[in-house]
Amino acid sequence: MSAEKQYIELYNSQRPLIDANAAPVLNACRESAARVLAEVGLQKAKDQTHTDPSEMLAADYAINLARHEVPTSREDLFTCAVPEMSTSVHFLVNEQYVGGKHRDNGYFAGSLREFATQYPDIASQYYNRLASQPTDTGDPRSRRYEACSFGESALNTMLCQDGFVLYVPSGFEVSKPLQLISLLRAVDDLMSVQRLLIIIEDHATASLLVCEHASRLNDLSHLLSLQVTEIFVGNAATFDFYSLEEHHDLCQRLGQIYVHQKAASNVAIGLYALTAGQTRNRVHVCLAEPEASIQLYGMATLDASQQVDNLTFIDHQAPSCQSNELFKYVLDQKSRGSFLGRILVRKGSDKTDAHQTDRNLCLTPDTRMIARPELEIYADDVKCSHGATVGQLDQNALFYMCTRGIPESEARMLLMFAFMSDVIDGIRIEPLKDRLRHLIEKRFRGELTQCKGCAVK
Repeated sequence: MSAEKQYIELYNSQRPLIDANAAPVLNACRESAARVLAEVGLQKAKDQTHTDPSEMLAADYAINLARHEVPTSREDLFTCAVPEMSTSVHFLVNEQYVGGKHRDNGYFAGSLREFATQYPDIASQYYNRLASQPTDTGDPRSRRYEACSFGESALNTMLCQDGFVLYVPSGFEVSKPLQLISLLRAVDDLMSVQRLLIIIEDHATASLLVCEHASRLNDLSHLLSLQVTEIFVGNAATFDFYSLEEHHDLCQRLGQIYVHQKAASNVAIGLYALTAGQTRNRVHVCLAEPEASIQLYGMATLDASQQVDNLTFIDHQAPSCQSNELFKYVLDQKSRGSFLGRILVRKGSDKTDAHQTDRNLCLTPDTRMIARPELEIYADDVKCSHGATVGQLDQNALFYMCTRGIPESEARMLLMFAFMSDVIDGIRIEPLKDRLRHLIEKRFRGELTQCKGCAVK
């Protein structure tokens, strides 16, 4: 039986249980999601050799549809802190929101289920609006890409029961960065169906850091996180979204991020994988109105047999928009990575300023990297560029540093750290930027198995 049929049968047999433990707004989207999943299936991107979602999802994972409480105490079990960042902290255990607080009453940060129950009109206006609407570009390649993406999103929508919401109304500024600690935890093989909904209305400002962790309760259980994040950013609004991943080698992650920006909005997104099992991120960005801008950064520091794939699509639909995209990988031992990035500048999107760069270091002959940037332009008067490189450490620079008395291991670490510096510089939260520099240095020194500011006890 195919993976999609397996989950559709589960949905059909357990529909009353699924609905009973979710909000009506979420339940209203399930039937259409099941039809999409049956139609497009769970496909592997034709041009990508590393990640096969149908193979990843074919395993017999447990899913907590009955919402059994996971025995955790966030004070005793799990702490995570970025020093001097002074964040408002919230917690997800698997896909279930387990608490957090914010002092300001002008916005909502908390459970998706609770938000959809208390504010059904707002929730129905935004929930599943991006994850259910493939982008019609008229290009067969785009249709293949969208089909691969929306099958996985449909599976998430079909089974989703809870998650996290950040809703910031018009004109409100969230002064503190928010920090969402997302912990995967299970004794047996488990699939977590996570959903994030971010709504930043006109002239509002906010920033969110998502810390991805996995708790090893034994050395045999496999964990899979199936994530969908929908981000709506209104006119002249500003939003920063950063994801910091530290998963162990038995973790798999399929993440979808959808971003829709209105006029003069400003967004920064950073995807930082320090350790991973097998991760695949897809990012869809729609610059729908004039003068919208996005900074999209990503990095991965991988060793052993770890794998991270990033697939991005930035759709310039309006004139005078800006996008700047930078991804970097450092691959060691038998690790694998891929970057498949596409920028589309539609007809009429004049004065677009779009740049895409992918740089990669392969430290051993056994690493594998796929780098494929794409740029399509159908407008006049634009500034656009794209490029990718795959190489090794500069041996001349390494030799020069060693002749100056620097040990070779230290010289290699310094060169790798310098290689990653401009990706780190893209972070707009200074304490997070400083913390990430520290973590990357420890990672390159071989001292980081998981964030030392975090403790899974």
